[in-house]
Amino acid sequence: MAVATAPGWLASLEDEELKARVAKMQEHLRTSTPPHDFGRLLLLWTSTRMSGPLDTRQKEDLIAMVRKHQREDGGWSIRTFAAPEARGNGNRAENLRSEAEFGNPASDGHQTGLAVLVLRDAGVPADEPRIKKAVEWLLTNQRASGRWWTRSLNRDRQHHITFSGTAYALLALAKCDALPALEREREREAR
Repeated sequence: MAVATAPGWLASLEDEELKARVAKMQEHLRTSTPPHDFGRLLLLWTSTRMSGPLDTRQKEDLIAMVRKHQREDGGWSIRTFAAPEARGNGNRAENLRSEAEFGNPASDGHQTGLAVLVLRDAGVPADEPRIKKAVEWLLTNQRASGRWWTRSLNRDRQHHITFSGTAYALLALAKCDALPALEREREREAR
């Protein structure tokens, strides 16, 4: 993502060794299969910034995969995107499998925000019913603190993933033109 989004960096690259490394990375993205659906989601996101990793059919297949993970309430859960053994080096599997909601994990801010952000960047319109349902989930699941809580995949003490969950939720709402503050500003301007 950094290589693809750094303004002008890739286009102005002259160092032959760096060009070869970038080409090797792009070939890896084209030919390697991510180990889990979370990796596939990130590959889809990367393909929205960099040409080459996926063709049109592959993008459509990954959009369908993301949609299959959507929960009935409109959100997504990070826990459904990889088997516990596939996270990290697998040492968290026992803890993840022992969670009370392991069989039916709750939607969370991190994955809902990220899924909407990636789908929007991949060209799914904001008025698509699944996106609208996800936006509704985001708007109704913000905590009083302003955050979108996400339970840690590591330990039940510090849930640092809540920070990215909040950032992704805000970016997703912005991509859907659904930030409440913007709506209030438009209402004021309309008066």
